[in-house]
Amino acid sequence: MAMLRTLLLILGCCSWAAGVAAAPVSRDDPESSDPGRRRISTAAGSAVVVTANPLASSAALSVLRDGGSAADALVTAQAVLAVVEPQSSGLAGGGFLLFWDAQQQSLEVLDGREVAPQSSRPDDLLSPSGDPLPWREATARLDAIGIPGTVALLWDVHQQYGRLPWASTLQPAIQLARDGFRPSPRLLRSISLAQRIGVSHSPAFESLYLPGGQPPPADQLFGNPALAHTLETLARDGGPVFYRGVLARRILQQMGALQAGEPGFRGWSQSDLSSYAVERRQPLCSEQLQHRICTVPPPSSGGLAVLQTLALLEQSIDLSISSAADPQTWRQLASAQAWADADRLYWVHDPIDGTIPVRALLDPTYIQTRSTAMGTSTGARPAPGLPAGIDHYPYGRPGKGREQGTTHIAIVDSDGNLASYTASVETVFGSRHLVAGMVMNNQLTDFAFRPTIQGKPVANRRRAGRRPVSSMAPVIVFRNDAPVLSVGSPGGRSIPHVLSRVLLASLAWQEPPARAVGLPHVSMRKATLVLEKEPPLPWTLSAAKLQTSDQPVRFQRLGSGTGLLQWINGRWHGAADPRREGKALALP
Repeated sequence: MAMLRTLLLILGCCSWAAGVAAAPVSRDDPESSDPGRRRISTAAGSAVVVTANPLASSAALSVLRDGGSAADALVTAQAVLAVVEPQSSGLAGGGFLLFWDAQQQSLEVLDGREVAPQSSRPDDLLSPSGDPLPWREATARLDAIGIPGTVALLWDVHQQYGRLPWASTLQPAIQLARDGFRPSPRLLRSISLAQRIGVSHSPAFESLYLPGGQPPPADQLFGNPALAHTLETLARDGGPVFYRGVLARRILQQMGALQAGEPGFRGWSQSDLSSYAVERRQPLCSEQLQHRICTVPPPSSGGLAVLQTLALLEQSIDLSISSAADPQTWRQLASAQAWADADRLYWVHDPIDGTIPVRALLDPTYIQTRSTAMGTSTGARPAPGLPAGIDHYPYGRPGKGREQGTTHIAIVDSDGNLASYTASVETVFGSRHLVAGMVMNNQLTDFAFRPTIQGKPVANRRRAGRRPVSSMAPVIVFRNDAPVLSVGSPGGRSIPHVLSRVLLASLAWQEPPARAVGLPHVSMRKATLVLEKEPPLPWTLSAAKLQTSDQPVRFQRLGSGTGLLQWINGRWHGAADPRREGKALALP
């Protein structure tokens, strides 16, 4: 049996060099990495932009060159991505922003996560028999669309930190949507992937993105006139028009028209839009790897998972002598990820429903207890722990959630203001419904489909006015009270896995930015150790060294889109993940 396992492992390693197969359509990886890319985009200077698309990076850098702040550049970058990378984020999605104000020396979180409309019910994504709907069916339902928060977040950060007129920050996106751009290879692959997931419920999607049943030609300009009109309205009337005013009425009217094709959908009300508000939250920070690592708190569970993973890792091995060539470090990293997942998927919910024991879950005594249990576990899927002050499990234990269509933007301006922003529309192209030219999210599938399990309520159950739990986890790292690193990534449930590995490489292994984003990823999924197949940079150890007698191993491509900024020798250095089409650009 041991010989057979070794043979299978060798065959898996050899397959890393094989040709690119069609990306699978699954809840784990509906947005795969870009195959074949090995060049890692880097840039260094006084101000740096990293986004998932060269057009967005170029537009944002122009804003900085014209005297705009990191907030201005962020608005421009996200607006352009809504046009050129609509499969991942857009105006009808949501996100989390971690913003460092260099002048005030303050860090704050803007929560622009989507909200369940007032018509929501806990059983909206259950079949008449009470079973969860199939994933593909659920992603296409109007019940899956949350009240978008992206525009409100962009407006709020611009009003507080912007220097340029709001209208000017949207002009690059308006021009691209109106005049067209050449669709990138990844956009065209994503359109085909959405077609495989299912788009027949959305004639508007088929008309725009699949004219004649095929994606638009790569060598011809592709535009989105309806989205250009929406952006022009926003530029003229400001962000609030999305929630109150002519654009809000347009959105409600078009959502109402879609309701005819889904009679069970109870619709949105005017107050669903007008009552939406960005939540300002306190950053979640912890001392790890000789730095202060700050991220976003619940309803994101990703930040907690990153901090727990690193804390468990520090308890289990001596990181001062570890390296990318040490198999024990990789195994312990994957194990720590799984144990952190067990806690965050159980305990985290929308804070509106009460206190979440985040501090207790990061307490050193609790981490030590979990680390000891992790070290003696037999490889079974870990269970959530009981932090101090809690003597019972109050919730039902749900399955693992998913988010997939996501992007990350990292920007630092010449004054040292930092924006670390992760945004999403959920599954590739969200629900595939289009309203006013915008891709509508399907973020409400991030709620647990079953509101109760074995008679107990699930913490992350769907209810009106609630924000679903997210894995998004933008990070800013401090040393001696000054920011020295910013990082974030898409990747769905694996976002904390990606970020814990990147932070380990940057802060413990002292890898430069390009290697930190390009080294292989590892992830634990259902007690299987998943190793990245064909990573941008090769594995620094023999894969056979990661095999143990009781640990199943699987090789597959792992999609991420890390954007990293790091302060090195008096300049900011940026690196864009080569697994996507990202670009890092800088001012001198």
